Amino acid sequence: MGERWFVAVGGLVASGKSTVARAIARRLDAERIEADDIRHELLDRPSEILHEARWLRELRPGFSDEVYRELLRRGAEAVGAGRSIVLDGCFPTAARRESARRIALGAGARFLFVECRVPEAVAIGRLRARDRAAGRSGWVALYRDLAEHYEPPDEFAPSEVVSLDCQHDVETVLRELEAHGLPTARPSTVPSPGRIHPTPRAVTFDCWNTLLVEEDWPRAHALRVAALHDVAAEAGRDVTPAMAGSAFDAAWGRHQDLWHEGVASGSREIAAWGLEALGVRASEPVFEHLVRLFEEMSHTSHVKALDGARELLGSLVAANVPCGLVCDTGLTPGRQVRRLLDRSGLLDALATQVFSDEVGVPKPAALAFTAALEPLGVAPEDALHVGDLRRTDVAGARAVGMRTVRIRDRHDDTGDEADADYVVASHTELRNALGL
Repeated sequence: MGERWFVAVGGLVASGKSTVARAIARRLDAERIEADDIRHELLDRPSEILHEARWLRELRPGFSDEVYRELLRRGAEAVGAGRSIVLDGCFPTAARRESARRIALGAGARFLFVECRVPEAVAIGRLRARDRAAGRSGWVALYRDLAEHYEPPDEFAPSEVVSLDCQHDVETVLRELEAHGLPTARPSTVPSPGRIHPTPRAVTFDCWNTLLVEEDWPRAHALRVAALHDVAAEAGRDVTPAMAGSAFDAAWGRHQDLWHEGVASGSREIAAWGLEALGVRASEPVFEHLVRLFEEMSHTSHVKALDGARELLGSLVAANVPCGLVCDTGLTPGRQVRRLLDRSGLLDALATQVFSDEVGVPKPAALAFTAALEPLGVAPEDALHVGDLRRTDVAGARAVGMRTVRIRDRHDDTGDEADADYVVASHTELRNALGL
């Protein structure tokens, strides 16, 4: 039997706890037990009612203690049966965290408390979006109430606790956890695709982490924050760089939330939200200048083609298999992505290019894929889509009838959604699988 883990994942609401807990559970091949599920069971309420913040604030006294007693009981049962376990809850008090620790040590399991954190502005931005989606209010008040009573996890030895900035993608978070002993990612259990047959009549590609990668995103991020700060200062607001950073990150979080809801947004909206958070009303020329800076910052960081991408596209074109692009845009709009693709030697091989800011919807919307295929005169069932994300690339392409490939080169999406028909480690592996 390998090393057993007992991991408690906590933090304030909207800090990314559940995303991190799911990723850790997959990495450890562990069972995940969620406090929200237990709350639902004990109350026997529909989940949509359970997650209304207004209703949560009206729960009977002592109910939260009942939830955590049951959460810990189930955790003890699982680890006692020889399984690794991940508990997913806020764990706002030292007493509740210490109870988890005692159970782990009593069972001879390795204990780790993972605290998830994001800046307050980011959390509040996410919660306001949650309120808007529900047509109600209350999540921000719930967050502030919990924050007022939250006890920092100062009671643990350094080897037993890690606090994570969960603004980053989950793979970055997992790499930080590896420094605290979490096992490194295991090789994919998906077999090599062998030969992809029949050969597709057209191939479409995702852009970011599929054809292009931005190697120095922190530099582009810092420049955008600096631009927001400068505009606010020029408008007469006494704004610190930290305030500008929080406002930008909250605006970016709002964009991400909308993307998950299938709503397109970009630099224009993010600039407006960032200025609004800082209480700035910029003139139209100044606002347009900020939008333009946001859009162009990727040109100052290191954007390059993934290894083997140019060779694969060239081989497809030489074999008379037309290629297309289906790209979700954020801060960098389609017209700028075209420049980056051109600079990387990829644009000429892409006969069609579809960008979410131009068609009005992001993946997995069917329109994103059909708009790329129709000019090529190829039916979806005769085409193949290549991307790195299960939720958008795989699910969206499959829904319109395309075959799918997930590429793991720069991002190995181990999410809960259904995987692609084929999984490859690189463009070279895909080229071989296509017999090119």
